[in-house]
Amino acid sequence: MLASIDKQKENAQCLLDAYISVINILSSCKDTVGVSRISQTEIAKMLGISQTAVAKRFKNLTKFGAISKAGPRNAYIVLKTDLLNHSPIGLLYKLMTLLKEQPDIVNDYYKQAEQLNVSYKEVQVARGYLTFLIT
Repeated sequence: MLASIDKQKENAQCLLDAYISVINILSSCKDTVGVSRISQTEIAKMLGISQTAVAKRFKNLTKFGAISKAGPRNAYIVLKTDLLNHSPIGLLYKLMTLLKEQPDIVNDYYKQAEQLNVSYKEVQVARGYLTFLIT
């Protein structure tokens, strides 16, 4: 691993928080039927980041099953708010916590999967998000 486990855990928390911030904005903007109608540009301005960064978050949140398109432009429904327990980024955070406690299993994905009660594949996907943390 390129960075220390502590730094990766801290970065995983920041990444998780970044996705949660989008979920929180969508949740705060929903109408009576649960549809949020706010543009990615507006969200970008609220967060002080680029629209492209927000678009990437939307893409991943959709992939995680946390949000879903709900019609025409700028209409989304929040399906999941607990990204810690329902996303690869949340799993990455849990994985970094585990590796801090058990550094001897840092290269054993099977042991990590067993300890976290997830599949080997889920560990691979979560570890893939390390590229977000390193770049």
